[in-house]
This record gives sequence, structure tokens and C-alpha cells, in this order.
Amino acid sequence: MAGTAEIHPVLRAIREPAQGDRVALVIEGGGMRGAVSGGMAMALHELGLAESFDAAYGSSAGALNALWLISGRAEDGMPTWTDAELGKDLMSKRRIFGKRPIVDMKTMIEQNYEIVSPGLFEAVLAADTEFHPLATDIETGLAVDLHDQVRDRESLILAARATSNLPLIGGPPVAMNGGRYLDAGLSAAIPFQAAIDDGATHLLVLRSRKEGDVASDPSGIGGRLTSRFLGRISPAVREGYLTRGAREGADEHFLARHDSEIGVNPSILQIRPHPDSPVPSRLESDMDVVEAGLESGRQAVLEALG
Repeated sequence: MAGTAEIHPVLRAIREPAQGDRVALVIEGGGMRGAVSGGMAMALHELGLAESFDAAYGSSAGALNALWLISGRAEDGMPTWTDAELGKDLMSKRRIFGKRPIVDMKTMIEQNYEIVSPGLFEAVLAADTEFHPLATDIETGLAVDLHDQVRDRESLILAARATSNLPLIGGPPVAMNGGRYLDAGLSAAIPFQAAIDDGATHLLVLRSRKEGDVASDPSGIGGRLTSRFLGRISPAVREGYLTRGAREGADEHFLARHDSEIGVNPSILQIRPHPDSPVPSRLESDMDVVEAGLESGRQAVLEALG
């Protein structure tokens, strides 16, 4: 963007919205890879732009990053990505035969978040920016925006758990208002469509994947085991899991077109980590890698918007 004669429409709408603009923040997750988009959200806070959005849409870890940002508690929340003790409590392969799931988002959200930042959930409910966490409905296999189901502290906690509840290693589906939900990454890893459906005119999309790093259909023993497990829960979710590579490929194509063709509506601007920057894996346990990923995301936004 440096050196261009005209500011990108998304940047203009963020800083000086016009009448009729609906500006949405869209945050990708990806397990521990969400540290990258967490660093990006932290940079928005540092730039004083946390309250510049009408709504924030998040998938999985991206939704949790959105939660911290719009609550005004980014300085409390983003360091949780690199806290070694919290990391051990969140994820442990030793729990494979125990009562707690390998990735325990219930304990992280219901207990640890409140310890780290008392009053967090009340701050989200009071925020001017709408919070739109997405999750996968196990009956249909489709992405569901849980925004309208969030009415109080308890339902907000359930929504935060639902969007980030990893299949197989994260425990059973989260029950909420008669539905059951799993991680949003199964159906809407980049939750831009929900923002468009709600009438967003300008979308800033924070990506945890680098350019060219695209999802593929599952393969290998891990893919077969996960597919078999999901089939026991829901054939629709299993089908979505098996075809998500093609679906996310179509999403990438759509975003790339809108990102490059400035006159296309809605206006979309993606920010990705630098091609040479470290990006944690979905189940990364090396906190040095996670910290480097968070910083790479932070720098990407500072360079793009600062």
C-alpha cells in the first residue's frame, strides 16, 4: 500500500466512516496459529482502532481474540497466548486417557480468563462493537453465527466455548439453546461471509495463514481417524470436514478478488503475516514459536495501518 496515491477504502472507513458504512473486523483462528491474529488484534489496540468496527466476527481462536479486543482487555488477553503455565493447563497429550480433554477450552474460558481479567465477559456484553462468534452446527455441518444467542454472561461463555471446541481432542459438542456445536474451523475458518450477510460494506480480515498457505482436504491416519469420529457425531459435519479444502480454496479466491479489485463491493482488505515470519502449528506447544507468531502478526498490522 505504501506509495499508492489513494488510501484503501477499508482503511478510510476504519478511520473516517461515512454514513451508511458498516465496518466489520473478521478474525481467522486456527488453534495455536491464532496467536498470529492475536498479535494483529493487539496492534489494533495499540493503534487506538479497537473501537473502529461496528462488528467483530471470529472463528475459533479468532473469536477469542475478538472477545479480548472489543472488551478493551487486549493487554490482559493477548499475553495468554504465550503464558507457559496457561499453555500447559490448556493442552496436554497426557490427558488422552483422563477425564479432561487434551485441549480444555472449558477450563481456559470459564476459569482462567476470569482469573486473568475479572469482569471480562461483562465488558464484552457492554461493548459498542457487536460480538459475532461462529460455530459449526453438528446437525447441518454449517456455520452458525451465535451473536443472537448471546444474551448474558452464561450464554456468552457457552458461545466462546462452542466456537473453539476442537473435535476429537476438545471434548463433546457444546450444547446451547437446543443446538450442539463444534469448532468453527470445520465450516467457516475465515468467517467473512457472515459479515457480508449482515450487510458489511467494508471488511478488515486478519489472517493467521501466510500467503500461499492453504487448507487441503484431510489425509493420512489423522484425517481418517478424525473423519471416522466426526461421522459418529454427525454425517453432515464429517462431509464438511472432508471437503473443507475445496471450500476454503473457494473462499481464498473470493477474498483475493475483492482484496485486489478496489471497486468491488464489499470492500475487503486482508492482512497476513510476512512470508518469512514464523507461524505456529495448530497444536504448537513451543512457546517461543507461539510468541514469535504473535509478534509477527503484530508487526504485520503495524506496518499495514501504522
